[in-house]
Amino acid sequence: MQTITKITAQKRRGRYNIFLDDKYAFPVSESTLIKFRLAKGLELEPAQVEAIKNEEVAAVAKATALNYISHQMRTVHEVRQRLREDEVPEDVIAQTTDQLKSLHVLDDELYADTLVRDNLAMGERGPRQVEQRLRTKGIHERLAAAAVAQVTPAQWAEVALRVAQKTARRTTRRAFNDQQNKIRLALMQKGFTTDQTTAALASLALDRDDEAEAGLLEREATKQWRLKRKYEGYERTQRVRLALLRKGFQNDAIEQVLQRLEQEDE
Repeated sequence: MQTITKITAQKRRGRYNIFLDDKYAFPVSESTLIKFRLAKGLELEPAQVEAIKNEEVAAVAKATALNYISHQMRTVHEVRQRLREDEVPEDVIAQTTDQLKSLHVLDDELYADTLVRDNLAMGERGPRQVEQRLRTKGIHERLAAAAVAQVTPAQWAEVALRVAQKTARRTTRRAFNDQQNKIRLALMQKGFTTDQTTAALASLALDRDDEAEAGLLEREATKQWRLKRKYEGYERTQRVRLALLRKGFQNDAIEQVLQRLEQEDE
């Protein structure tokens, strides 16, 4: 049997050092101090000391989890991973997450619904990407699918249009076909379906500005002609043609510009 001979407060608020038989033994939190009614002169059996230490591991784990959650919403999986970083025993991790779930401090269903609502309000993810995001956060596939399924087609259409408009603004100085391809690619990469992507492009109702496109083609063709100057004849022309086709310009317009550049180069 050992006796508590001294209890001192740590600099960190709510933490204390326990001394047994005039020797430092272990630290405890205020909750552990109160639960076991630790005080100077108290005699402890070895089993009691072990119980106090186990309780302290659980108390520290819970405090770590609560601090982690306080900054932003977390999933059960994320909290478990955070506690594993501190090498908390698996049984304590399970105990901690079960307690927090019972208090609704941890709620994967609420997390999924919140992420979906936030995405609808200001995000840019399509249904596929939202569901994948939830899965990477450790949300069960059933909950992830259910959260995404609650969104109506009209709501997804609003998000898709937001992405399409943003991409359209960034690509105004591109050829019309290239701009369309960039918007389509952006939507697909964000996780929208083919039908949602097509509908968003249709909603944009972008029109080709022939005069503006002709100016873009002239500038790009002149630039490419200069960049390919180390090549001669057909090879130079073909390389410039391919570069312009990749940028979405129409073949007939490209041929006209190339004829002029070839004549000027003679």
